[in-house]
Parts: sequence; structure tokens; C-alpha cells
Amino acid sequence: MKTLFLLAFILFSGMLLSAQEQSPIPKISQQLTDYFSYNPQEKVFMMTDKVVYKPGETIWFQAFVSGPNNQLLHEENLELFVKLYDKTGKQVVQDIFKMKSGSCPGDLNIPDDLQKGSYFLVATTSVHNLPEEISCTPITINPQYSNQLVATAIVKDSISVSGQKNELELTLRNVSGEIQKNTTLRYQMKNGDQIIEKGKLKTDDKGKVIIPFTLPAKLNGEPFVCLLTDSKEEWTKQVFLPSDIDPILIRFYPEGGNLINGTPVKVGFTATNKWGVPVDVEGSVVNQEGNPITMVKSFTKGIGLFSMVPDGQQKYKLVLSGKTGKGQSFDLPASLPDGLALAVVKTDADFISANLTFADKKKHAIALTVTQGRILCWAADMNIDGMGRIKIPAETLPQGINLLSVFSDDGILLGERIVFVDKSQQMKIEVQAGKQSLKTSEKMNVKVRISDENGQPLSGSVSIAVSDKFWNDKNKSQIEKNLMIGSELDTPFSLISSAIQGRINNSALLDVFLITNRIKGFDWDKIRNFKSGATAEKNPENNSISGVVTDKAGNKINKAKISVVNNKNMQMTTTTTNGDGSFSFPSLNSANPDDFSVKATDQEGKRELNVTFNKNFESQVSEFIANYARQYSLLNADDIPDKTYVVNNPDLFQKIPKPVRAITNSYENQRKLLSTSTNILDVIKSIKAYRIMSNQIVFLGSENSLLHQGGALLVLDGQQMGTDISSISNISPSEVDHINVSTNPMDIQRYTGLNSVGVIEIFQKKAEFQSKATEKENANKYDGGYRIPNVFPADQVKQKSNTRTTLLWIPEQKVNETGQFEFTITGGKVISDFVIEVQGIAANGRIGSGKAEFQVVK
Repeated sequence: MKTLFLLAFILFSGMLLSAQEQSPIPKISQQLTDYFSYNPQEKVFMMTDKVVYKPGETIWFQAFVSGPNNQLLHEENLELFVKLYDKTGKQVVQDIFKMKSGSCPGDLNIPDDLQKGSYFLVATTSVHNLPEEISCTPITINPQYSNQLVATAIVKDSISVSGQKNELELTLRNVSGEIQKNTTLRYQMKNGDQIIEKGKLKTDDKGKVIIPFTLPAKLNGEPFVCLLTDSKEEWTKQVFLPSDIDPILIRFYPEGGNLINGTPVKVGFTATNKWGVPVDVEGSVVNQEGNPITMVKSFTKGIGLFSMVPDGQQKYKLVLSGKTGKGQSFDLPASLPDGLALAVVKTDADFISANLTFADKKKHAIALTVTQGRILCWAADMNIDGMGRIKIPAETLPQGINLLSVFSDDGILLGERIVFVDKSQQMKIEVQAGKQSLKTSEKMNVKVRISDENGQPLSGSVSIAVSDKFWNDKNKSQIEKNLMIGSELDTPFSLISSAIQGRINNSALLDVFLITNRIKGFDWDKIRNFKSGATAEKNPENNSISGVVTDKAGNKINKAKISVVNNKNMQMTTTTTNGDGSFSFPSLNSANPDDFSVKATDQEGKRELNVTFNKNFESQVSEFIANYARQYSLLNADDIPDKTYVVNNPDLFQKIPKPVRAITNSYENQRKLLSTSTNILDVIKSIKAYRIMSNQIVFLGSENSLLHQGGALLVLDGQQMGTDISSISNISPSEVDHINVSTNPMDIQRYTGLNSVGVIEIFQKKAEFQSKATEKENANKYDGGYRIPNVFPADQVKQKSNTRTTLLWIPEQKVNETGQFEFTITGGKVISDFVIEVQGIAANGRIGSGKAEFQVVK
């Protein structure tokens, strides 16, 4: 064996080993530079004041935007798009902020009537083009009703088995944890929209109830859930019931990238159900004859590793034998007769050690690179005589996620492996609260010291949140884990973060996690094949109209003529397709391709062709959020306050308002009628009969005067239009999404106390936000279309009942070279444990967070 061991390493300047004049490294370095100059990488971390909010509150946030090396961006006046989505992927609130020096404070007003549930705060910059690149922070909207029920559910055997009797045990409490005895519960066992079983049961003296159910032998591709409601249907809860017949997804990741004949290889895998929830699996890898080769079991939910030696004569598959996915099988990637096996055997503070083995046992000239994002951190040329071990000096590499890649002498990628370099470089944040407890309106000084791993002071920028511990999440994301690992990799770090103990560079589990992963936005094939002249035009919202033209056989058509008509203003725009049958209208921006009509013909205009619109970025993000929301809802559990918290803070908990049902047809039937009707008044009459008196709508039986009869109040997208029907007579039914008609005094009084006849609420398709949210947004200030962040009110509102659960929010605290600063906290009226949270980035790029706790007492 002949090994050229690290004669030198290549710096970003492109210096080469003198003995390797034909090295592919200079070209690789140039391709890396060219690709990322057109495809810059940016990571966004969003720190919020808390993660649980009540309707009507404000989400306070600070965005840290960095490049791949975790340094804050230096460019000025960059845009940050911030949006709040519901679980269906629909936007609830949005705004555009202007960044400065890589950071951006901001706030979003939550509509007063936003429903309880999970929502997702999304932040993007103009360079983001894929949903996987976005920053997505789950938050919860919870009005915290005092008579709200909380159900703790336990499946008897953790996994429901098809064809057998299963049991779901429920314990019912109220929001303060008190057992709910003799309480009636209704339940439905559902598979998608299909109801498998339903019934009604009552809790016993311990607040418990056992629901027996039989899982069908076959599911329809949707999760199997139990839907619970109380007798008045004021409360609902969905419980996910994992089963032995849930579809399982297994993805295999051979270390180095490939299975090589006759060469030992570690194979990592991820295991989730169809809906993205990580699962434990066990089974065995078998050959074509069904003989077991090796046993397989996940290390922790969602990931695992096994070793094997493919012989080149067999095809292999993993067959699951445990309860989860029992009998389901998954084909392993085919093994290759030639190629390189790359295995990292050790990573420590001094070296990354890796074994290289060529299947043909021959001598090969290779090039090694270590990259972090767009940066070529280390490179070398060497010869490998069949097999050898390399040792890469860790001191030349930056801290964090790095990619080790091996190329042939003609630049062909042979193998790659993600490694984590931990140099123990960190920003330590020590938070020292002046007192352990505060009384209402009492003040306290807090000292903060920021230093590096050696205790030397650091300058930088941090954000500070002081909030009620109950309104936070113990799994709230920390900036160092997010930017150093979580934002870099495709598979979420949350799969294993709770399983890792101690230093992450000493964890074997972390190494398995790195094998079973990919770096976001990094693909050597795209980088090596990139040509700057063929770059796609970037758009800040990536909403340009684009698509592909094909004939009936599916062939992509070059030079096809495309004409697009805006359905709103009937303006026409034309273009032609390129060699791939693709077209784009960069000047036409729309979040909804349905706003346009398109026609395509061949270049002679004789043959009509098929057009498929590409999903724009906004549509992709909405779909991404909807899928993520389903996974999140299946994993997420309700947090329950203790009785003392509820007793101490009664103003935080109000009774659930009784539901007031508006008089309306089902929205589906309404929309069918709206699409065919020519008069909106006819649609309203189909909902509730009326007569017209003095050009006003008067519902039959609601007449209140012979001489001065009042009419129903007309409300269009939240705006009061009066009672005269002429204000709505010109509205086209096709532009209306749905209509609510109500004669309930509570509904009427939401708009006025002077009307006793009724209210007709008309919601148009183009209305994207609720009226109350719009009123709040109108109070915000803008500069050239950019939101000016509001200032967190320093003094609490002086009123008898103050329920502010965020006591202090400082989005941008500059720290000088002393590394120290102080601030003051004033105790509020909420009696609880509070968390002081400090997170940020030092001037030298070190990342860190720190916290302390105290109590507010009576």
C-alpha cells in the first residue's frame, strides 16, 4: 500500500501540491464559487418571546440571518418576509421587514378571533427557493378557558393491533388538573373521514374511562385517530392511535454514499410512518432466498444503523418483524461492482480519521475536499493503493457541520460523508438574577456576562425575553443547536436531540445521525454541472408564473407559443418555451396561478398543446406547512397548568363562550349556488327567507315597525355597509366565498347595538384576513412598504386585571468589548415561575444562549 499522507493542504487561495499538476481541485473550487455566487445560502433563526399565545396578543420576535459560516450577514436593507400560517397552510398574518447587519426585530398581531390550535411562524429571505430552507417556528394559540377539558390518553399496548380488541384509557381533568368524575364523553374512531366506531361513555370516580375498539384489517392511507368531544360539543380532542398496519417509510443511507461489492459498509436508516412521525422498528436484512444476513433495530425512534458486506450476487431487503410495520419490506440500494467505500472511524479535536477502500484493489489518484457551505476549507491530492487511511487535521476546519468528499483525478465524485467538528468554541452566557422572587410591581436588576470558552469577554448582539414559564415550551429551539446542526441538515435534529447526553462530539448516536442525513441545498451534481448563463431569475417571493409545455404523448416542446391572460384585467402576455419545454413570466407575480388563463400552441400556431403550471414558492410553502402541521399535531401534547397556577391567575382563564350558530347553508352547497347564481340577493334568500321593505332586507317574522322598519345590517369582509341593499347589489356571486346570516343578538352586537333585525356577513374570495386583524394592522407603521417594528411597552398597563405573560422583550441588546450589561425587570400581576432567556451571536461568530429563572409571588 502506498499512501501520500497529507503532504500539504489546500487553502481557499487554490494553492496546489506541486506534484499534482492535473489536480481537479482548482476546477472544483471554481465551480463551488460560481454555483454559490448565483445560489447564496442564508439561514434564519427566529427567537420569540414565548411559544404559547392568546388570541389578540402580539408575537415579538428577533430574526438572526447568517451565511453558511454562521456569521451575521453584512449587507444592509435586505428583506425578511414573515408570515403566520394555520395548520392547513393558509396565511393568517404577514408583513415584510427590513434587516440591518444580519438581524431584524419585529412583531405580528394575532387576530382576536383566531381559533385555538397550532400555527407556524415562517421567515424567509429573497434567496430562499425551497420550502426546506425556510425558518419554521411552531407556536400555539390557546385562549385558556377555565372549563376546558384535558384528556390524557394511553393505548394499552402502545401499538394497536388489527383484528384484535384494543383499549384506549383516558383520564379526564379540567384545566387546573382536577379529576372530572361522572362526565359524559362522546368518541369516534376514525380513519380519515371514515367512522369505524362511535359511542358515548362516562368517566368513573377517578376520572378514567376505557374505550374498547377493534382496528380494521386495512386502513385507507390516513391516520387512525380517536376524536373526543364533551356532551355539549364545546371541547374536542384528537388522539393519534399508532397501529401495526400503519404504512412505514424506510430510507437507507450507506456510509460514503454507496454499497460496494465485497466491502464492509455501515448503512444508516431513518424510519417514520407515512405521516412523518418517527417510529421504532426491528427486523432483519434478508437475501433473495429469504435468509437473514443481519439483524436490525433502531437506536432511538426514527434512526438506526447496521453493517453488512454485499457480495454482488444478491439483492437485499429489510423485512420488519416487530409490531410496528410487521411484514412490511424495503429494498436496499443495489451494490456496485466498482467504486470507493468511505468510512469515518474517528473524529476528535485533533484529526478526522477515515478509511478508503477501492473494490478493485488497484492504485488510484484521488482528490479530497472538506467544505462548509460554499467554503472550501481543506483539500489535498493523494494516491491510494487499493486501500488506505487518511487523517485530516481538525485545526484547519471550522466548527460545525463539514462535508468530506472524495473525487477521482478527473473530478468524478466517488464518495462523501458528513462530519461534525467540535472545537468547543462557544459563547457562554451567564445570567444572574438579582432575586429569586419578586412581588407585583417590584423591580429587580439582572446581570449578564458573555464570554468565550476560555472565559474571555465577547462583544456581539443578543436578544432577551422574560416570560411566564407555562407559556413556553421545554423543547423551544436554541440558537446554537439550530444554526450549528438543525438548519444544516435535511432530517430534523429533533429526532435525536433528547437522546444525546453530554458533549455531542462524543456521541455515537450523533455519528449515526450524520450518516443518515444530507446537507440542505448542497448537491455536487448540481454544483459540477452548473452553468452561470443558464441561471433562473430569482424573485423575492418566487411567485412568477412558469410551467412546462408538452404534447399529448408527454414530450416537452421547444419554441411553443405561450399566451397568458390575467383574468382580472384581461391583459395578455406572450412568450415561448426553451429547449426543455419550460416557460416563465418573471414580470407576472401571483400567489395563485388560477388568476391566469393560459394557452399554448406549436410555433406555427396550428397544434394546441398541454400546459402544466409550476407550483410557485408560496404554494410550495403552504403545502410544506400543511404536511408539517399534520406531523406536529400527531406528536404534540397539551400542557396542563397546575391548580395553584389557575387559582393565582383567574383572569387568565375565562369560560368557554357558548357557540352561536349562524343561520347558513353548508358552505359547500353555498359555493355551488354562488357559482351558478346571477344575483347575490337570491342566494341570501335561499339561506333565510326575507322581504324587501324600504330597500332593506327584513326577515319574515322579524318586522318591528309599520312606519320605521329597520333592515338587516350588511357586512362585507368585516366592513359595515349599512342596511340599504344597493351597497351589495353590484357584487357578483362568483366573487363571494360564503355568507353568514344571523338573527342572534350576540352576533348583531359584534357590529352594533342599534339593530334588532339581523346581520348578513358576506365574505369575498379576495378577502385574506379577518377584519379585526386588518384593524390591528392598520395601526402599524410602514416605511416604503416595510413594517416599522413596534416597541415593546416598557410599563405594564395600569389596570385591575393585567394578564401580560411577557414581562420584558429586548430584541437587540448590543454588547461591548467588556461582555457585560444589565437590565431591570418589574414584577407583573401574573403569579408564576418566569424564565429569563438570552440568545445571540458574538462578533466573532460564536453562538450561544443562557437562562435563569425566578418567581413572581403575591
